[in-house]
Amino acid sequence: MSNASVQTTNAPSVPNQGMTPVVAVVVAVADAAGTDPLELPPLHEAINPEALNELIDCDRESGLQSISFEYAGYDVVVSGTGDVHVTLSE
Repeated sequence: MSNASVQTTNAPSVPNQGMTPVVAVVVAVADAAGTDPLELPPLHEAINPEALNELIDCDRESGLQSISFEYAGYDVVVSGTGDVHVTLSE
């Protein structure tokens, strides 16, 4: 499993050991929105969750810079190291 850190508009980046990139994205967006993760729309409406996990897990050594997409009104950037950065979409 990936270790990821999450940075939202409300909290500093913190490590989330054992959290996959998909889970880290949902947690980060829920935290930024101040809502329960179960209240968010399905992540697969924004990005293929399996592909996201595989790209981050497989590309840590190959130099993937980042993957960015919009989800639930937030701009999400997942770095090649698994860090998640969330900002409110304009």
